[in-house]
Amino acid sequence: MASIAVSTLAASSVGRSAMNDGCGNGGSWLERASSLPVAFAQVREDALLDREVVRSIGKGARVAMVASGGCTAALLASMEGVGRLLVVDPNPAQLALTRLKLRLLESTGPEERLAVLGHAPMAPVDRRARLADELAALDLPLDALGSISLISRIGPDHGGRFELLFAALRGALHGSSEPLEALLSLGEPARQAERVAPHSALGKRIDETMDDVMRTPNLVRLFGEGAVRNPATRFSTHFARRLRHVLATLPANDNPYLWQMLKGCYPPGSMAPWLSRVGPARNPSVASEADTMVGALADRPREFDFVHLSNILDWLDPEDARTTLDLARRALRPGGWTLVRQLNSTLDIERLGDGFEWHAAEARRMHQADRSFFYRALYLGRRR
Repeated sequence: MASIAVSTLAASSVGRSAMNDGCGNGGSWLERASSLPVAFAQVREDALLDREVVRSIGKGARVAMVASGGCTAALLASMEGVGRLLVVDPNPAQLALTRLKLRLLESTGPEERLAVLGHAPMAPVDRRARLADELAALDLPLDALGSISLISRIGPDHGGRFELLFAALRGALHGSSEPLEALLSLGEPARQAERVAPHSALGKRIDETMDDVMRTPNLVRLFGEGAVRNPATRFSTHFARRLRHVLATLPANDNPYLWQMLKGCYPPGSMAPWLSRVGPARNPSVASEADTMVGALADRPREFDFVHLSNILDWLDPEDARTTLDLARRALRPGGWTLVRQLNSTLDIERLGDGFEWHAAEARRMHQADRSFFYRALYLGRRR
C-alpha cells in the first residue's frame, strides 16, 4: 500500500494538467468540458455504503444499478457475495467507462490500475496503447470515452464534465493553495471547521469560487436542465454547505472524495475503495444496458435483491420519481433493498416511495459516515 500512496501523490500533477489539457488551446473550460461524452468519470459516492447493503443480503446477491463512472459497480463486482450485476446508463460513454473499470478489476493490480486511469504517472503513449488494447478487448471504439489524445494525457478518471468542473474550481482556488494544503493535512474536525468558517479568509474565498464556478447556467450547460431540477437551494450554496459539513464531522487528511475535489488526487493510503481491490475468485455475471432505470427495470419483476438508484431521482419531476421507485420496488424480491441518495432536490422520497419500508435510523447512521459528503440525505428502503 505504501508504494500506491507515493504514486497517488505524484498524480497531483495529472490532476492539475487536466484543466490545461482539457480546457486550453482555444475556448473556455466550459466549452471544452461541455463537449466531453463522459459526464461523470469518477463516482462521487462512498461505495462502502452500498457494499454494506450488499453484505447484508448474503451470497448470490443480484444487483441492478446505475453505472455512472463505474466505481461503485467495480467495488460490488469485487465482492464474493455478488452473483449477478446489471449496470444501466442511457449514456453509452458511461457504460463504456464502467465496462473498462470492470475489466481493469480483472486484468490489473492496483498500481497499474491507478496509472492507466490517471491517478499515477504514465507516459501518454503508454496509456494510449494500454487503453487501445483494453477497449478493443471490449469491442469498443478508440474514442468510446472521448478524444483518445486527451484521455491518453490525463487518464479516463479525469476526462468527465464533472471532473473538469472541479478542475475549474481548483484553478480558481489556486491562490489559496497553501491554506488548502494545510487544511487537507488536518485530522481534527474542529480545527478544520475553523479554517473554512464563513468569516475566515479561506472560507470567503471558497464561497466566492463556488458562486462563480457552480452557477446554474454552467451546470445546465454541462449536464442539462434535469441536473438542476427541484433545487432546495442554490447549487453553489449547497456544495459550500456540504463541504463545511464534512470538514466539521470527518478527518480531512484521509478523505479521498475531499482530496479529489480540492486537490485532484488521492491522499496517501486512501482512494476510491475499488481501486485497491482484486477481483473475486469467481466473477459475477455482468450485463450492461444503455437505457434509463425505468426502461431497464420495467419487465423484471422480483429479479433483484438490491436496486442502486444513486441520486437519479434528483433529475426527475415527482411523478417520474414515483414511477422509478415503483418499478424499483417491483424489480426487487420481497425484502429486497434500495439505496437512494439525494443531492439538492426537494423531492419527498419517502412519500413518493410508499411501497418501501424506509429505515430512517440506519440511513442516518450511514449518512453520518458518508465520506463523499455531496448528498444532503440518504434513504434506505426495503420492499414490503
